[in-house]
Amino acid sequence: MRSCILSIGSELLDGSVVDTNSAFIAGSLSHYGAAPDMIRMVKDNRKEIISLFQSLSKEFDVILTTGGLGPTFDDITAECLAEACGVEVSLNEKAYKHMKERLERAGVTVRDEHKHQSMLPKGCSLYHNEKGTALGFGMHLNRADIICMPGVPVEMKTMFLDEVLPVLKEKFSLKEIIYKDLHFLAIPESDVDAVIRDLKISCETECIINAGSGKVVVKLRGNNNQEIKNISERLSSYFKANYLGDNYTDEAKLIIDLLKEKNQTVSFAESCTGGLLSEYITNISGASEVFMGSVVSYDNSIKQNVLNVPEHILKDYGAVSEECASFMAQGVRNLMKTDYSVSITGIAGPGGATDTKPVGLVYIGVSHKNNTEVYKNIFNGDRYQVRMRSAKKALYYLLNMIKEN
Repeated sequence: MRSCILSIGSELLDGSVVDTNSAFIAGSLSHYGAAPDMIRMVKDNRKEIISLFQSLSKEFDVILTTGGLGPTFDDITAECLAEACGVEVSLNEKAYKHMKERLERAGVTVRDEHKHQSMLPKGCSLYHNEKGTALGFGMHLNRADIICMPGVPVEMKTMFLDEVLPVLKEKFSLKEIIYKDLHFLAIPESDVDAVIRDLKISCETECIINAGSGKVVVKLRGNNNQEIKNISERLSSYFKANYLGDNYTDEAKLIIDLLKEKNQTVSFAESCTGGLLSEYITNISGASEVFMGSVVSYDNSIKQNVLNVPEHILKDYGAVSEECASFMAQGVRNLMKTDYSVSITGIAGPGGATDTKPVGLVYIGVSHKNNTEVYKNIFNGDRYQVRMRSAKKALYYLLNMIKEN
C-alpha cells in the first residue's frame, strides 16, 4: 500500500499550528508495516489542492487528508475533491443531520452558513465523527482512495482509529507487526549503538535509535518474535540501571507507579530547576498519591531556614556543592516526612560561574532513611537544557534508589 498524508491549512505553514495529525497517522500505519511514502502540507489554496489531488492520485493507493472540513469560507477540502473528481457538491443529508444534532446539543443556533460544512462531493462515502460535527468523506480518483478527515486532532484520531484504519486493514490486508520500544534514561546514545552493533541483527528486524530529552529509545520492528525478544533481553540486561521498561515512555509515571506499589512517598527541594522536577511529576495523573510537595529554595535563606542547611555549609562550600545538596535532600525529607526526597542545586547559566564551578555544574541528592547519595554532574547546553537535563537525571537517580530499596 503506497500512501500519502496531506495536511491542509495555511496555519500549518505559517507556524501558528503544529501538524501533530501526520505524526499520529504515520505512527499508526507503521504498526502495520505500512508507513506513509509521503507527508505534505498545503495551504488553503483551491488551485493547489485540486492539482495535488489529481497528480498524487496517479501515484498513490491511498491519500489521507486532514483539515478544511469546517463551516467557514476557507474550509474548501470537499469542494476541491469534488472538482478534482469531476463531480458537483450537494447537501449531504446525513452529514447535515449529524452536524445539526451536535450543534443543537451544544446550544448553538444552526444558521444557513452551517450548511457549507455538509456540502460534500456527490457519491462520496462517509466516516462517522464521534467527537465533532464534521463527518469524514472519501472518493476514488485514478488509482487512489482519497479519505478526508477533520483537522482537530481529537476528532481526527478517533475517526482514523475507529473508521478509517479498519477499512484500510481489510482492503490492503494489513497485518500488525511486532512493535517494541525500549526506553533508557541517562545513557549516551553511542553506548547503546555499540552494543547493538555487536548483536548482528538480521535484515528482517528493523532497529532504530532515537535520543532526546535525556532518554534513548530503541525501536524494534519486525515479524521475528524470537529475535526481537532476544534483543530486548540483551539490551535491558546490559543497561539494567538505565532501563525504564518495554514501551514505558515516561520515567515519572514509572516512579509514581513504583511508589504506589510500595505505599511510599517523595518530596523535592529544587534550586536551579525552579520547580521543573515537580512539574514532571505532577504532569502525571495520580501523582498526588505519592508526591507530597516541594520547596523551591532559590535563595540561601530558604535553604538555611526552611531546609536546615547549616550556615557554615553555605559559607564554607557554597550553595552549589555536594554538602549543600545532601542537607537539602535530608531537610526536605524530614520537613515533609516522606520516604524519599530529591535535591537539585547548580549553575544553569549563562552567569554565576566561577573558576572552580562552571556553568552546567549541578549536584543532585537523593535521600532515603537508609542513606543519602549526592551525584556531581556537568551538563552541556543553554540555561533551559541544563535545567531540563538536571530534572531528568534526578528522576533517573530517584528511580534507581527506589528499585534498590
